[in-house]
Amino acid sequence: MRRSAWALVFALAGCAREPEPAPLDRLALPTGLVQTPEGRWLLISNGNWDRRYASSGVVVLDLEALEAGLATPRSAAAELEPEHPCRDHADGLRIECDPGLLIDESLGVRIPAGAGNFAIDRPSGPLGPLRLLIPTRIAPSVSWIDLHGPGYGGAPGSELRLDCGQDDERACAAAYRVAVNEDPARISVDEQGFRYAYLPHLLGSRLTLLALEGEAGPSVVDVEDKFFREDGLFDSKLGGGFAVVQRPCSVADANAPAASLECTRPFLFASERFWWGLRDFQVAPGLDVVISGRENTVLGPNLAAVEPRPLLAGMAFEDVERGDRLLVVHTSPPALSRVDTSLDEEGRPFVEVLDTVALCGNPNLLALDQRGQGPRLAFVSCYGDDAIAVVDLGLFVVVATIAVGQGPNELSIDPQRDWLLVANTVESSISLIELSPSSPDYLREFATLGLGTPTRPE
Repeated sequence: MRRSAWALVFALAGCAREPEPAPLDRLALPTGLVQTPEGRWLLISNGNWDRRYASSGVVVLDLEALEAGLATPRSAAAELEPEHPCRDHADGLRIECDPGLLIDESLGVRIPAGAGNFAIDRPSGPLGPLRLLIPTRIAPSVSWIDLHGPGYGGAPGSELRLDCGQDDERACAAAYRVAVNEDPARISVDEQGFRYAYLPHLLGSRLTLLALEGEAGPSVVDVEDKFFREDGLFDSKLGGGFAVVQRPCSVADANAPAASLECTRPFLFASERFWWGLRDFQVAPGLDVVISGRENTVLGPNLAAVEPRPLLAGMAFEDVERGDRLLVVHTSPPALSRVDTSLDEEGRPFVEVLDTVALCGNPNLLALDQRGQGPRLAFVSCYGDDAIAVVDLGLFVVVATIAVGQGPNELSIDPQRDWLLVANTVESSISLIELSPSSPDYLREFATLGLGTPTRPE
């Protein structure tokens, strides 16, 4: 190649643009959802999984403005404006809203790329600011953001404020994050007063323990290598976890696992990603170390038929007071199991599958609606089939499969408005599903945050 040609190559390389900072005025591969306690705001983590931007964004959407817009939608294809952010969809079956007209760009902040779910902490007690913990996978770390608002660090009627030491470009300061190992999965915060957060890793077989009371904020205090089993079917060498849930513990109700030492240690379950079971574990307070427990088999249907794919995913206790029944999502083959975790005579959880029901393709996350307004329901997002499976927990059968946008991921129930919100990661939209049994739209996607989304299949 001639010198002039090489000079052109280097000149073009030098002109290559750096990725822009994450936008704070739109949905861009949304992954996490969380509402503020008073129900005014929805915070959304934009994952940036395609690495289009230099960072991820946490954007803030006005739910009250959304509710008002849904009440007075304009006709299909009509121009939208802040006072009228919604219109009828071209398919005539739902309403579509422009999220850009509902997002307050001035409130958003930027964190490292690859944002995942939100976990909520209250480091200053029940009336203090909320602290949101967010794992980021492309730049492996855990970021935190303090939220100040009415009833959570602010006076009644005060405005929402996000604080992460952000600069003029709204980028959170490095002091508001801690580095972790690769492939962090879903983070969860201890629910029984122990000041810890738990972070499994999708690959690498690791579990990370974070202490929440460090002088400079949350800090990594223990990393358990070889915590999760490697693939036992296909020798793929894949190993990792997905989610952690904490089993309720009560000495007064004779509901304390023996390994909890009369509830002085948290007792937890972690779902394996490439092995057919759960790992239970405890934490020794004061020592800040993970104590590995038993491997508990939770077999799904026709397990031998799967390829080396993820096996288990999200979990939630069906009975949050006692923790006798645990719901576990099987990603491959797709199913939901009800697992008995009541205690035997020696104080150990049985961990036996009671019921299993088949689901739509590639399920991962679930949310429970047990508010007493209708049947007790579990909602499971099926990433592969662009659908939400609805399981009646009384009958333990699928009573509906709701078509939503491409790549449904995080689920959030809005108890104030009777909505289920679904983050459609691939479509960069949010589906709204009606949860009021008295509504004609019950268990139907009645609106979408995102314009021009395609017609859903019947």
